[in-house]
Amino acid sequence: MSKKFQLKNGMKVLLLESHKSPVVSVQMWVKTGSADEKKTEEGISHFIEHLVFKGTRKYKVGEIAATVEGSGGELNAYTSFDQTVFYVTISKQFSDVALDVISEMMGYPTFDPQEIDNEREVVLEEIKRGQDSPGRRASQLLFTNVFQKKPLRNSGDWL
Repeated sequence: MSKKFQLKNGMKVLLLESHKSPVVSVQMWVKTGSADEKKTEEGISHFIEHLVFKGTRKYKVGEIAATVEGSGGELNAYTSFDQTVFYVTISKQFSDVALDVISEMMGYPTFDPQEIDNEREVVLEEIKRGQDSPGRRASQLLFTNVFQKKPLRNSGDWL
């Protein structure tokens, strides 16, 4: 069964029901990614993806992951060319935890200056690791050669 509706604030909600396992996956799909970035903004989608895990009005640094993992769940995110996705997968009995964490991350990130500085190094290290990965380098070269103009030409460099 699936249901689709739109909230008053314009957010679209899709509910997909499956009884294959007793878990829920709460996801937030943001319609922006590396292909949406201007030359001076390259990497900002990925950087913001990291920063929203670093605290909200309710959760301090480290508490988001601790809350989800302490309830037996897992959380993560990824940035692609045209979207950034945040998700929590957790036992259905803790669905309130997943909803709370995702809504806090999306609605009330703190963007603490110290965490911005700390996370900048983490993202730069991820980029360096990607440059050492043959698969990642092949993807970057493919996009550079196939897409001769932005928005997709340099998208693989910042993911």
